[in-house]
Amino acid sequence: MAEAVAVKAKPKKKVKSWEQKKKTIGYVFTTPFIIGAFFFLLLPVITSLIYSFSNLNISASGYILENVGFEHYRYLFTIDPDFLGNIGAMLLDTMPNVIVALIFSFFIASLLNQKFHGRALVRGIFFMPVILSSGIYTQLQTGDTLSNMYSSAQSTSDAGSVTAAFTTTLANMGLSEGISKFLVDSVGRISSIVAMSAIPIIIFLAGFQSISPSIFEASYIEGATKWEVFWKISFPMVSPQILVSLVYIIIDSFTTSTNAMIQNIHTVTFNNLNYGRGAAMAWVYMLVIFIIIGICFFIVNRLVFYYD
Repeated sequence: MAEAVAVKAKPKKKVKSWEQKKKTIGYVFTTPFIIGAFFFLLLPVITSLIYSFSNLNISASGYILENVGFEHYRYLFTIDPDFLGNIGAMLLDTMPNVIVALIFSFFIASLLNQKFHGRALVRGIFFMPVILSSGIYTQLQTGDTLSNMYSSAQSTSDAGSVTAAFTTTLANMGLSEGISKFLVDSVGRISSIVAMSAIPIIIFLAGFQSISPSIFEASYIEGATKWEVFWKISFPMVSPQILVSLVYIIIDSFTTSTNAMIQNIHTVTFNNLNYGRGAAMAWVYMLVIFIIIGICFFIVNRLVFYYD
């Protein structure tokens, strides 16, 4: 009787699902960032925290750390007459820019999502501030010509002045002097607002383009107007991007090199060579930023519409 030969079945190769493939691709692309964040972000952050509790003395053989506990933090909150006031002034100066930049980037993205000739060129123009970080652009950011014109218009009787006419128009609209000043200041700082809006515009634009066209087609068939489609479909479905853009704008505006607090921290740390106090200032400032982000996240997250 012939012996039956048992044939061992080959194990089937496990097929990855599309979700698993996407996760794998995501890990591949984020691995360089994770490695870079560990060596170039996490380690310096830990080092700065150690510095904030120490006095750093440079010697011929290197540097010596002298542990002083919370001395630097006590100095900032109880002795330094300017630190807390500078943080408050910075908040009052920066938060209006954050609000205006968020609104500006949202509506510019909604316009760029429309089909028109030269759309790619216009998109490139709005992204140029990210690429062009030259000295000329920095000078444009620090310029506040329209605000200076506004101030001079308050003390001049020249009715033909452009700024005087603009402020008079706002006053005739029933707007208070505070609101008029806010609008003029916002226009005067348009260069910095455009610079802050470049990345959020792309975020919003990606959100608009991720909406399925079939949703719009169904709404138009049902008789919805473009105004209703925008506020009842487009706006709710890109609301998660509002939260992401808000966090980005806050971090970007509060950590830019032209920020007064960043310049103050740089002066104390590198010009005055007080590394311990500079590190303590940076940690307090970072804590303030996290608190602002937490408050904004708590408020805005309630208004965000998440869909599957």
